[in-house]
Amino acid sequence: MNNYKRYTLQDTLDSEKRALFNVLSTFAGGGGSSTGYRLAGGKILAINEFVEEAQNTYRENYPNTTIVPGDIKKLTGTYLMEQAGVKVSELDILDGSPPCSAFSMAGSISHGGGNTHADAFNKTKQYSDIKGVENVEDLFFEFLRVAKDIKPKVIIGENVEGLTMGEAKEYFHKIQNTFEDIGYLIVANVLDSSYFGVPQSRKRCFFIGVREDVAEKVGINFMTMYQLYPDKNDFRTTLGEAINDVVNDDKEELDYLFDKISPEKAVGKTLMKMPKDPDKVLTGMDYHDKGHHFNLKRSSLRKPCPTITAMGNLAGVAGTCHPLEDRKFTIKELKRIMSLPEDFKLTGKHKQQSERIGRMVPPLMMKALAESVYNKVLKPYKELNND
Repeated sequence: MNNYKRYTLQDTLDSEKRALFNVLSTFAGGGGSSTGYRLAGGKILAINEFVEEAQNTYRENYPNTTIVPGDIKKLTGTYLMEQAGVKVSELDILDGSPPCSAFSMAGSISHGGGNTHADAFNKTKQYSDIKGVENVEDLFFEFLRVAKDIKPKVIIGENVEGLTMGEAKEYFHKIQNTFEDIGYLIVANVLDSSYFGVPQSRKRCFFIGVREDVAEKVGINFMTMYQLYPDKNDFRTTLGEAINDVVNDDKEELDYLFDKISPEKAVGKTLMKMPKDPDKVLTGMDYHDKGHHFNLKRSSLRKPCPTITAMGNLAGVAGTCHPLEDRKFTIKELKRIMSLPEDFKLTGKHKQQSERIGRMVPPLMMKALAESVYNKVLKPYKELNND
């Protein structure tokens, strides 16, 4: 039995027609979370994204969606509501994945690298297609600033697992307090995408905020907020289930991937010491003479793929590699690993495409969360209001 479910963009659009709830998505990237909301029956009213190539990718797949370009710091909740066609308190879900790179598992705060909470606000986010963006770590509070104006029934914010660990907890608690300050019951929990149909072990922290009046009406309190998260599957989807039938017919791409991690390069030397087709995921530091290349992984067909990161899949950089070949994953393979539609299109150069995928929320993961929130909050609220 194959547990990986393939689907197309048309399947996504057909599901969106149900319009069970509406969504305004910020930090939308190339459309990973939006695809998940659509699969859950959500109607995407508008999205905000400031990276131009990400906008291009989104537009290529969902040309009829209103795209609001620009930095959220320069936007108001009123303007976003105008673009989405809603008034104060009418929006069902405000979604956002503000970057907090200082607290990622690859960053130094979560690994005791000496950074402090204050250091996070001096970070520069790196993208392959634009210059670094200053002070990205305050973007979660910009997200909540517009939420205060929009007053959606539910706020869903996604972030890195490392936000819940070590010195990052100070930042984490500040986010929680801000949710409460603007009138929301708040819960946060780390979910692993491999338990929701995604062939990748991608752990992410999801904040769910429910407006106080909505929570009261449907009988939710701070003791029961954890029930809003979806139940896990009793199985984990494996990498082999997703990519075994992928046909990689782009010779130029394969040559590029093999060349960038060749034996002449440090990462390539370590990778070629790592056995192929392993029963478990292998780590580069176990095969490097000095214990380097902690982030280098040899994936296993019989396990979920390790986390695909924005930078880690760039050719020549330590990251997650193919289980049978000495290379990184192709774009076709990455689409499966991130649970994207079969015909999902990526724009830009190869490194921009792989980076775009690495920044996404896996659609099947977001679908599970959105369905749970709809069934436990939005649906009963609408029924009680006779909407």
